[in-house]
Amino acid sequence: MRIKRRRLVFLIRSLALFGGVFLAVLLVYGYFFTQLFTITTYTITGVDEDTRVSLNNQLHLLDTQKLYKVFPVNKIFTYSSSLITTNVQNIVKESASISVRPVGLHTIKIEITLLKPVFRINHTEAITQDGIIFTSKYDLHMLPVIIVASTTTSEVKNNGLTFTKIIVAGNSDFANLLSSLSDISTKISSIIFPVATIMVESTGDISFISEQGTSKVMILQDSDKKKTWSTLVSAIDTDPLKNKLLYDKKNLEYLDARYGNKVFYRFSDMTFKNSAVTGILDHHASTTTEITASTTLSR
Repeated sequence: MRIKRRRLVFLIRSLALFGGVFLAVLLVYGYFFTQLFTITTYTITGVDEDTRVSLNNQLHLLDTQKLYKVFPVNKIFTYSSSLITTNVQNIVKESASISVRPVGLHTIKIEITLLKPVFRINHTEAITQDGIIFTSKYDLHMLPVIIVASTTTSEVKNNGLTFTKIIVAGNSDFANLLSSLSDISTKISSIIFPVATIMVESTGDISFISEQGTSKVMILQDSDKKKTWSTLVSAIDTDPLKNKLLYDKKNLEYLDARYGNKVFYRFSDMTFKNSAVTGILDHHASTTTEITASTTLSR
């Protein structure tokens, strides 16, 4: 018996429709009611082991949540990148960026980049070279404390994250200043004394202060930092200052490099000395200059 063409077409379409419906039901069942597409592993990099364990436990609490009240967030095709990012940032407050992507059918890879502190504000808050303020669980005591006059803060977004950034009145390039201060602070710590505090005053004066608070190096905010450092190096590498720093550093009160190519200095056990540096230390500063400088710099 021959099947009419119209009936054959109907049967083929019916089978195709049935097959499509069956496949759709199978996929829905497999996706929602089996472990076939379930996220079982979060691979986390960029943090220490204790933080990784804490994050892993927190992220697995999302397993019962629904996206738009329908789609499970623990499935590989309907996971919520923003929800994961929020949970990570709540735990890792020093996150600079958070990358979230699926790897296979059961794994989400999370790559965390941490903010890099250059100074600290207190025992738990640090500041980056870009002026971002953040709370850190890590030990910050090795970083110098920075105190900046006339500051405000604003909220900024970067890499999809929100940060608090310090703004300094009258300084549109604070990030560049912080970079310079970090560089000079490291150099002072390596050859003069360990810097514990940096004070940036509204007058434009910047002081690098020792841990005991008895010694400091002073520069100007708007000076050429490379030239200022070169002047300082020339001064401390020339006697009599070189010899004083070598044998009497504990009595150093200040090195003042705020006056162009001159470096003024004072030790607690000596009368005021003046060194005018033009490549080498000038041993012939006039009495008038000494008195004027001594009066100006007296504390």
